[in-house]
Amino acid sequence: SVYSCVRSFVKDERTAQMLDHFVQYVGSSPEQSPAVLCGIAHMQTQEGVWYPMGGTRAVPVELRKLAERMGVEFITGTRIVSIRRDDNGVTGVQDEHGSDHWAHAVISNMDSVRTHRELLRGRPLANFEARREYEPACSGVVFYLGLNRRYDQLAHHDFVFSRDPEEEFHYIYEKGEPAPDPSAYIAAPAITEPGVAPEGGEALYVLVHTPYLRPHHDWKKMLPEYRKVIFKKLADAAGMDDLEDRIEFEHVLTPQDIHDRYAVLNGAIYGLASHGKVTGAFKPTNRSPDVAGLYLAGGAAHPGPGMPMAMMSGWIAADALDKDGRVEKGQAAAVASA
Repeated sequence: SVYSCVRSFVKDERTAQMLDHFVQYVGSSPEQSPAVLCGIAHMQTQEGVWYPMGGTRAVPVELRKLAERMGVEFITGTRIVSIRRDDNGVTGVQDEHGSDHWAHAVISNMDSVRTHRELLRGRPLANFEARREYEPACSGVVFYLGLNRRYDQLAHHDFVFSRDPEEEFHYIYEKGEPAPDPSAYIAAPAITEPGVAPEGGEALYVLVHTPYLRPHHDWKKMLPEYRKVIFKKLADAAGMDDLEDRIEFEHVLTPQDIHDRYAVLNGAIYGLASHGKVTGAFKPTNRSPDVAGLYLAGGAAHPGPGMPMAMMSGWIAADALDKDGRVEKGQAAAVASA
């Protein structure tokens, strides 16, 4: 496991905790994840981190502009409710208004499990479910805060850690409840790109991992108290004592919001958990083995979660579609999201 591998080389528990935390990039427990994921720490510390000017959103915005220049049509604000198919494979998608959009191929960047459970059903779903158990990765509470000050002690990327990481992971991955003393990731991008906030201000991003949604979780009731826990952690560990008074704008995403908005499995931020020696390193394939002309992309498909990986999944899916020759120039392919 990541946990045992780290401790076979690192004896200082604080340093080991920091290295354990890299596996949170795939939303999984270091005690249950295969040691191959220790490579995440190497990739980030040795290969570096890239920041798109304009923030993460700049990447899909520019990709859309490129696609439109190539003649791609976007239909937004319309929910897809079914992937249409016949004996020869997909025939298109149906939207929430009952309109059919016919296509020779479909790429779904909706969560791969929910794609099968909600858009396909029938024999493809039965085959998909028979391959393995699909455990969601962790979820999280995300704060987007517009502040009227900067905190000089913050770098662009910051972490504050739990005093007891074993307790934290036990709560998140075994007990299925928010940790009482959570770790938090803090991004303060104004140091890199001052234009993200008014002069002297900050566009703060705070992420605290939580368990994926359980049936009894009601985040409308849970959020107010857990917000207090998180803000106290930021005050105690990051020296942000006056954070509450510095907020000019606040937007929050809870696991329920993430589940509903992004059509992911039980609010999981990182798709499927990377637990186990075999399934931990593998995600559902980009080319469906059950439905001809169906391709999967996103964090719950190969190669896995995170923006670079999700983008790679799109390239792989597009390459598979191209090699299969289902869509010729001038023919239609549909991309089905939530």
